[in-house]
Amino acid sequence: MPTTACNTPSQPIGVTCSALDEQAWLAICKTAATQARNGCGLSYDYYVDRFSAAIDTHIDQLPECQRAQALQIATEEWGYATPAERQETQNWNAEHGYCAHGIELGYCPVGCGS
Repeated sequence: MPTTACNTPSQPIGVTCSALDEQAWLAICKTAATQARNGCGLSYDYYVDRFSAAIDTHIDQLPECQRAQALQIATEEWGYATPAERQETQNWNAEHGYCAHGIELGYCPVGCGS
């Protein structure tokens, strides 16, 4: 497996960090996306919340020097959103009459706004 120099607080200068196993990461993302889609009720906002939360749990298991590349893949391929971006969406939804699932209040199949 190729290695690259990594200079982060968790990896001091001179310590090498192996390259991201992209195939393994793609498999993790694909599984997380499938699980998020299966429980999102066709709401994109809720899908993004579910998918991104799953990725957040996996990203912490990667070496710090691999995380940016992994998040870039998750963002470009599956719509990963940072916690701040997800909060911004939740705030917008709340201010504009949408529930936490991204569905107009009163129309959510879960009963939000009823």
